[in-house]
Amino acid sequence: MITLHFAAVARTSMLFALVSGVTAAQTPRRADEGVAKRQADTPNANPQAAALAEFQQRVQGYINLRSELSAKLKPLSPTADSAELAARQDTLAAALRDARKGAKPGDMIPTRVADQIRTAVAEDFRHRNPDTKRAVFTEVPAGVRPIINKAMPDTEALATVPPLLLNSLPRLPDNLQYRFMDRHIVLLDGDTRLIVDYILNVLPPH
Repeated sequence: MITLHFAAVARTSMLFALVSGVTAAQTPRRADEGVAKRQADTPNANPQAAALAEFQQRVQGYINLRSELSAKLKPLSPTADSAELAARQDTLAAALRDARKGAKPGDMIPTRVADQIRTAVAEDFRHRNPDTKRAVFTEVPAGVRPIINKAMPDTEALATVPPLLLNSLPRLPDNLQYRFMDRHIVLLDGDTRLIVDYILNVLPPH
């Protein structure tokens, strides 16, 4: 009887562990989960510093993923032409889309960092006169909404973020870029032209 009791307890424990594991796997990851963990681990840390550290960790994770996927592709020939380069870019973009098919807005840019970017943009535009404001929007695509994992067409102008404003934004590694799209800021992979993440309605109406 005792043996049977212990066997029943063991089976119950294994079933509980299995159900718990499945539940944990099905629980979606919160966009700012890493920030919360960093603050819990270092309760005296500045919350903004923790968010910036999490942001840097996430973008570096993306760079690492891109490098891993790129290393699996067929090496380019010593005299690669533009068609071969374009084909490799498309293949790498497809691999990144597949690897990040569940990506959502805010997965790369924590809320506190997005707020910092909004503040920096608002402050920059407060000091611009009407002519320089208009100049900023000269090449900005209008009436479009960014979509994660969608590639910017080669025919689409890539609106440059003004240098002074760029210096106020968190630094980006290895050809990740801030770009304007309508009133939104997108985080663009310069190697594949894929939209990695975005922040909506950052720029003033124009």
